[in-house]
Amino acid sequence: MAESFAPQNLAKYPSHVSAEPARPQLARTDGLRASGADSLGTNAKYKNRAQIDPETGEILGIVDPMGSRVQRFILQAVARKFLPKTRTDKCLMLRQKGKDIEVWKSKEFKTASYAGLQTCGSVWACPVCAAKIAERRRAEIQAAMAAHQAAGGCVNMLTLTCPHQRTDNLGDLLAKQAKALNAFWSDRVAKVVFDEMGNIGQIRALEVTHGRLSPSNNGWHPHYHVLQFGGLNGRLSAFNPPQMHEWQSRLYAVWARCCVRAGLGEPSAAHGLKLDDGSKAAKYVSKWGLEDEMTKGHTKKALHGETPFDFLRSYLADKEDKQAGALFKEFAETFKGKRQLHWSKGLKKRYAIGEKTDEEVSQEQDDQARLLGSITLEQWRDVLAANGRGNVLSLAASGGWEVVLIYLTSIKRLPKIELLV
Repeated sequence: MAESFAPQNLAKYPSHVSAEPARPQLARTDGLRASGADSLGTNAKYKNRAQIDPETGEILGIVDPMGSRVQRFILQAVARKFLPKTRTDKCLMLRQKGKDIEVWKSKEFKTASYAGLQTCGSVWACPVCAAKIAERRRAEIQAAMAAHQAAGGCVNMLTLTCPHQRTDNLGDLLAKQAKALNAFWSDRVAKVVFDEMGNIGQIRALEVTHGRLSPSNNGWHPHYHVLQFGGLNGRLSAFNPPQMHEWQSRLYAVWARCCVRAGLGEPSAAHGLKLDDGSKAAKYVSKWGLEDEMTKGHTKKALHGETPFDFLRSYLADKEDKQAGALFKEFAETFKGKRQLHWSKGLKKRYAIGEKTDEEVSQEQDDQARLLGSITLEQWRDVLAANGRGNVLSLAASGGWEVVLIYLTSIKRLPKIELLV
């Protein structure tokens, strides 16, 4: 049998290059080794970005854009295992009809991405699409907040949670929580409070974690974060700590009553409802997206409990963790079709924010990106067989198209006649 091609001059690769979970009978990347040095002896590297605390300006760490992107492809491969025959199962696997499979590189961020492939656009089930969509949505939210603040207003954050137990069914919990929320918005007392705050609109985000690893294990924990756009018409001076506390107390009483009526039980005064000022809202939004770290919503690594994408990480680390897979599947099926973000009527139009679906956003190309090259269908089959989708992008970002071509040659499948020898 002829030996597979492993170019001798491909000895140095960026340390972040790694394959997706490999199927042993298909993976053929012996010619690729992570050494932490430059590809092909060049110094071309992607641009690392510092993660900065928006309140203190402290540099929290250096973000590795392409390293994180490779990891997302790895997690997506795990998600596909639990979601067969879904759009996520085919995401960034199949070519769009009539289009070429292309690799593009961002001029600003020095990251690489694909064009011409089908995407699922799922913010819930797909780690790759979720990260891209979250980053774009963060930009929209920040633009609206900046415009509102420039007009003399403020943006505060309302957090709503409810009692939850290990035995709760996620679908039932969401239905009851939605019922409580609808009652909360229509309550007369709540409307009075929001009017006192001068609210003209809001952006609501739905998130969920699970407490299976905590000593108490209270199961699924869906909750809402609501950005309240208020303070206009001379009301900004009213947002002092005593007044904020008074508003919080009145709103909590309404929320607690709505939860009880919805069959959820009474939430605690300490955690059921929190009204935070603009600094907390700004910090929250700054972490919406951060595409490189996946630090928002269900995609982030939770401090207390696990996010659904943490289940994928857990299963990747331990294939015997069947519970992680079952919980992720339950989450993905339950949240399918639900909206992650809800803007109140007229708010997007007021601040000139465009209307785009998650799927449209997932297919968008960076305006400042340039085309590096195209991959043939035969080459793409080789990439899929070698579980090398993340590797192609990583090499394109750090070494350019020449390195990608060498990689494509190294994973080229042997002719069938040779495989039979």
